[in-house]
Amino acid sequence: MEKVEQNIVKQALRFKQPIPERIANKPELLKGLNVYLQAFLDLSSDRFNEIIAWSSIVRYSEYYGFDFEQTEDLIYFIRNMDAAYLKHVSKKSGK
Repeated sequence: MEKVEQNIVKQALRFKQPIPERIANKPELLKGLNVYLQAFLDLSSDRFNEIIAWSSIVRYSEYYGFDFEQTEDLIYFIRNMDAAYLKHVSKKSGK
């Protein structure tokens, strides 16, 4: 748990308030998957026609020295996370 979240939990307990839902039920990433989440966050600002460009994903993998299989995994995960993100944003904006 990050330091900010720890402080929120301490304050909630101190004032006998419930721990916020987003912290209490925070999903945990399996070991090794954080690299894909970080890549998604890094690449989210590099969109072409609303999606993260394939070429950006490949450049990212080359920069960080991913091998072929890691690059294939990165493309797969980024594409799926991006699709879920865009669906969420679309739902949230009512489009």
